[in-house]
Amino acid sequence: MVGEYACGWKTPEALEETKRMKMPRGFFSSKLIISLLIVLGILVLGRLSLPGLGRFLVAQDQPQPSDIIVVLMGSGPDRMLGAVDLYQAGYADKIVMVRNNVGGYDLVVSKGVKIPHDTDVAQMVAVQLGVPQDNVLILPGDALSTQDEARRVREYLRDKQDIDLMILVTSKYHSGRAKKIFVRAMSSMDREIRVISCPSQYDDFKLERWWQSREDLKRGVLEYMKLLEFYGYEQFEL
Repeated sequence: MVGEYACGWKTPEALEETKRMKMPRGFFSSKLIISLLIVLGILVLGRLSLPGLGRFLVAQDQPQPSDIIVVLMGSGPDRMLGAVDLYQAGYADKIVMVRNNVGGYDLVVSKGVKIPHDTDVAQMVAVQLGVPQDNVLILPGDALSTQDEARRVREYLRDKQDIDLMILVTSKYHSGRAKKIFVRAMSSMDREIRVISCPSQYDDFKLERWWQSREDLKRGVLEYMKLLEFYGYEQFEL
């Protein structure tokens, strides 16, 4: 007999068929509806939370008259463009940068090749837009990270007792972590130094749709990884 052994016991296939026949009507449709609702919930939650993750990376403060404008390196001229706007609006009369480490630059220069450094290019942008060269200061430092830039700016401010308020200019996706780093670094000073974050408006990072662009996705994910590093151990090294 099909579905039974010779002794009369049912085969596993027959038992499974019997179970399915005993299931209440509507069981499969209810299970399907629940599954669809779960998938829909995940999609809606992701849709609502992803823009929030993009906004979380950004620290946007209201600009106010300050002593210096600090521009962080690591991007194109968009950061300096934002700094020049603030300078021309009268928020500060000096722009400060830290010379960053550019892989292979010293080697190329040692071979007689004459090319401008990243900080020199940024300074040229500011000067050609009307900022006097004497008002664009490049601090030595060979910085490898935002932490290095914060340390070098801190050293510079130790001898500048008249400076207690700075505007920090960087890319939007980088602004939240950068402000945390600078606030932490300045906390060891002998006076309070306030940090105002004004990310460049020329940065093309799309906060509300950052996961839809390969470049923005890479920036966002990398920034969250660096945030974990900052909270995990880097903040204690500043």
